[in-house]
Amino acid sequence: MNISRRYRGTYACRERSIDFDDRTKVMGILNVTPDSFSDGGKNFKLSDAMFSVEKMIGEGASVIDIGGESTRPGYREISVDEELTRIVPVIEAVSSNFDIVISVDTYKSRVAEGALAAGAHVINDIYGFLYDPNMAQVVKKYDAGAILMFNCRRNGECINDDIVGRAVRELAASVKKALDAGIPEQSIMVDPGIGFGTSRQQDIDLIRSMDKLSEYGKYPVLLACSRKRTAAALLDRDTAPDQRDPVSIGMVLAGSSLGANMVRCHNVGDTCDALAGYEGIIRGV
Repeated sequence: MNISRRYRGTYACRERSIDFDDRTKVMGILNVTPDSFSDGGKNFKLSDAMFSVEKMIGEGASVIDIGGESTRPGYREISVDEELTRIVPVIEAVSSNFDIVISVDTYKSRVAEGALAAGAHVINDIYGFLYDPNMAQVVKKYDAGAILMFNCRRNGECINDDIVGRAVRELAASVKKALDAGIPEQSIMVDPGIGFGTSRQQDIDLIRSMDKLSEYGKYPVLLACSRKRTAAALLDRDTAPDQRDPVSIGMVLAGSSLGANMVRCHNVGDTCDALAGYEGIIRGV
């Protein structure tokens, strides 16, 4: 990707904004679940979640992404009430104690409504508004930011598809859904959907094609590859998820060079440090 095609501008999310320039921002993952693939149970208690948030902010996170339902392969869908019970106290506590943009990882409009009412600023929808017909209207109601992910699981896996072509088409449909609801362009971000019904080679193809997925810099791109199966495949040896941070950070640096505006990661401190070194050399201090 030509770095000149990187999105440059302000991403608006309620009363907050994120300024995107040549620097890649970091989103810290806060899974308040018992069963997430990498860190399930680590932040299930509110006190543990708050400790993790404070640590990630201190390490350089620009956004905290809160998730109440694991979406790993083979995940168990939980009820709206259970998801809200998990995330609302955390959103309220983070909003009250920290000056940070809060994103919520959900594809259910009723959960999004509760999250935004509790103080969240962004809805990170793994189905890109193409699952729940009411999601776009809820996001617009609160003038929140939207992250629209391409997801091969929505219509079955797509191992034999032209993955980049399909992603371009489906992200365009997601963006249209947002725009038709009245969400402004400056409140839309896209995500290539690494690891959601795709092969490892397709994941690499998606990362290499972020310019096309962003409509050549029209929208900012979130890259979420931390500790996923693609990282394990690149190592070509058996690893537990929490052993994949070095290769995940390598993927982050490649993603930054290819135009990612933000990366979603588990290890915020090491990722921010690696980006500081990379960007200090490539783009100047």
